[in-house]
Amino acid sequence: MELLHNHIFLLLLITIIGTAFGKLRLKSFSLGSSGIIFIALFFGHFGYTLPTDFQTLGLVLFIYSIGLQAGPGFITTLRSRGLHLSLGAFAIIGIGFATTLVMAWVYGFGPDISAGIFAGALTSTPGLAVAVEMAGDTSAAASYGLTYFFGVTGVILFVQLIPRILKVDVEKEEIYLNEEVASSREPLKMQHVELTNPNILNQKVKDLRLGSLAPVVITRLLRLGADQPILVSGETVLHEGDHIRIVGRPADLKKILPLLGCLIDKEIQFDRALSKKSIIVSRKEVAGMTLNQLNCREVFNVQTTGVTRNGFDLPATPNLRLQMGDIVHAVGQRSALRNIIKIFGNNTKELYSINLLPIFIGLLIGFLIGQLPLYLPYAGTFTLGTTGGVLVSGIILSNIYKTGPFVWEIPSTANSFIRALGLTLFMATVGTRTGESIVATVSEQGIDLFIAGAVVTLVPLISSIFICKYLLKIPFLRMLGVITGSMTSTPGLAAVSELSKTHYASSAYATVYPVALIAMILFTKLLVLILS
Repeated sequence: MELLHNHIFLLLLITIIGTAFGKLRLKSFSLGSSGIIFIALFFGHFGYTLPTDFQTLGLVLFIYSIGLQAGPGFITTLRSRGLHLSLGAFAIIGIGFATTLVMAWVYGFGPDISAGIFAGALTSTPGLAVAVEMAGDTSAAASYGLTYFFGVTGVILFVQLIPRILKVDVEKEEIYLNEEVASSREPLKMQHVELTNPNILNQKVKDLRLGSLAPVVITRLLRLGADQPILVSGETVLHEGDHIRIVGRPADLKKILPLLGCLIDKEIQFDRALSKKSIIVSRKEVAGMTLNQLNCREVFNVQTTGVTRNGFDLPATPNLRLQMGDIVHAVGQRSALRNIIKIFGNNTKELYSINLLPIFIGLLIGFLIGQLPLYLPYAGTFTLGTTGGVLVSGIILSNIYKTGPFVWEIPSTANSFIRALGLTLFMATVGTRTGESIVATVSEQGIDLFIAGAVVTLVPLISSIFICKYLLKIPFLRMLGVITGSMTSTPGLAAVSELSKTHYASSAYATVYPVALIAMILFTKLLVLILS
């Protein structure tokens, strides 16, 4: 058909059929976005191919979106209690890397085929992107296609069988984690206190430095004998018998109470002049600023009582840095609240808008970073290449968050679109070009590739039990999230959800996912360098 030689038509046709094919589900198994590459292989086998420019553009968009998405989570994870989860994921991927090297030595595979096996067995599309860029050969995509199927099914079967093998009572695991979370992630509470401690009386709130003891906020004050509350600022002077409302986590409130006075049951109610409002941060000018920089209390006579981010309540501490989509809870007069609404934006439409200029600047910075010569002892001089450069650019810029008028991090909906578009362009192009030689590759090394891929899938999975359960002491449900997250296996996570309806596995998956994305890219680059 002459129409199939039209690149735009061919791309659209492969995308439509591949997406539909990827949605076909057999119980909890589906190919997902990888369905595109299998359909592209079919068309490529019959000589219908897409230009490499599509592949390069798709690669850049895909990897950059990963950097933006993974960057903040990657840095935060390294600083938080999720570190041991990430160590588990990193170890699993490292074992897969070592196993791939062994298989390459046993079967004599080159860097292109080995990198494809590594990416396919661990079901990592970013790994495939790096393999194709560095190896510059269609064999990487062919070996990826042959090993991907067992990689997906292997994770699903492992997740379904491991509770029986280890004789784990899933309900008991859920109860244990529920109790753990209840004791460690307490919601914000408010208490009313009568000031009785003579050591704090007749002093300004800012001079007490309560924040150095615990992250609590004094939001309202009712003077002794008064019938109307006032908002509290750093300049507010505390007197004996005053009633205050403090907001914080229960453990912090318990810690701060002896410094202030005694608990009371009396509620401090607003009069008609005061209101409370939840305001969405939607203005790019505000994103990246701290509450201390905005100084809402002194400038607008409005008290911020808390911030909700991604469903979690955060204390309104002075150094809290606001992000797009944050919900700021504020108290003040209606006219004052209207003023800060103009400052914060409170426009949900802005959260879905996208500015292309920061994206193109970020891509350009990434391209330049990828061209910089770097020196590694015993390995000589090398460059990060396009994938490494845009990945580093995305990670750095997403953590900087904002420079002048540019907000580097883009809304999640826009990021998902760019990522999906880049992935589609990349996989469709790689698939068509690989399809020309896949039959020859399968006929020559098909059995060896399948065996090697199965080994590279199974060895990390089996090792993960000893690493996560016995070495890192990760609870079972979180362990399943670490395993599926390190494999970036959404079908595997879906299989876990059939075992337990709780969020523990998915939370662990989300925690290690950024680390797994970056680790796969780095290990794939190292694999190609070692075998070249």
